[in-house]
Amino acid sequence: MRKSLIMAALIIIYIVVNSIVITPSKVPLYNELINPMMWIGLCIVAILLSKESVLRVKDESNKTQSLIIVMIIYIILYFLLGLIFGFQKTPYSKSIFSVITNVWSFGGIIFFQEFIRASMVKVEHKRKLNFILITILFTLANLSFTNFLNHFTDVKETFIYTVSTLIPLIVSNGVFTYLAFIGGPKLPIIYRLFITLPEFVVPILPNLDWFGTAVIGVTLPLAVFIYLNYVHVKKTERFSRRESKQYNPVVYVPVFVVIALIAGFVIGIFKYQPIAVLSGSMSPTFDRGDAVVVEKLNKAEKRELKKGDIIQYASGSQYVIHRIIKIENDEYGNRVFITKGDNNNGNDLNPVSTNQVVGKVAFVVKYIGYPSVWLSGMVS
Repeated sequence: MRKSLIMAALIIIYIVVNSIVITPSKVPLYNELINPMMWIGLCIVAILLSKESVLRVKDESNKTQSLIIVMIIYIILYFLLGLIFGFQKTPYSKSIFSVITNVWSFGGIIFFQEFIRASMVKVEHKRKLNFILITILFTLANLSFTNFLNHFTDVKETFIYTVSTLIPLIVSNGVFTYLAFIGGPKLPIIYRLFITLPEFVVPILPNLDWFGTAVIGVTLPLAVFIYLNYVHVKKTERFSRRESKQYNPVVYVPVFVVIALIAGFVIGIFKYQPIAVLSGSMSPTFDRGDAVVVEKLNKAEKRELKKGDIIQYASGSQYVIHRIIKIENDEYGNRVFITKGDNNNGNDLNPVSTNQVVGKVAFVVKYIGYPSVWLSGMVS
């Protein structure tokens, strides 16, 4: 316990010095030299403190192979998402020197951190409370406190940052601690390299929004935990056939499929997408707090729109859901729609072009949009 407290105190000192003194000062060569050297020093201390402790790792090669297979499947699925959401360029240079520098700056720290984590786990062994404290320590160590404070300027930014960054970081570090317990430093290192290195070595990545990032950031570590826990207990424990079925990851496949389908539905992967109604401009057809399911339209389907249809269209950075009350041709002979909210006194300010149209309202679901309304109210 004493050795673990010493290591925890050193990490806390690192966090404080790094966030209060070094980072705000913008010290030159911080990523390339100073930060890695600090982690190397912590790693040496951790190894020395844990040299008399022994953590028995059983069936390491099988666990390693299992994790690599899971991560390869993740990488394939992750890049396939780019075919749906499009791709974006990564912000890092892809010159050989830059790639080597970034791999050292970020990949090297992963090695040092996970050796420290494994050393602390080895000292603590099966003390669950201390495992939680180790997870919290490494979560704090990997937080950028400058970004952390910048994202807590208003309710909206706080919510998005918490859901897409903070919660996935906590969940991931919990899984890293568990992987260090069942497989030493190798397993969390493999996991982290798979999710970290692509942005430094691949020129493009899927252009996911915060919701997609949040879903992946939570479901991936949970899937890894479920599968590796099954591999671990299968080799280290003796279970009856009934108990083995409870640990079998196949049991959780329907759950992850449902999560994927719901996430895809909300994000808009499919033909239909739910939209929360935030205003009363279409009352009494649908009210604030309801949700409409919008059918996305292709060019041919947009040509079939008629008077009386309720459409979703883009107006600058906003999306509007109003009814078509008239169809005209503009000065260039292009088809445009005159729209109006059922509860509004006048027509919408500008005609809506075919290119602005996203889709047509297919049906309404009462009341289920209230969580979005409440969040919107908090933000405003």
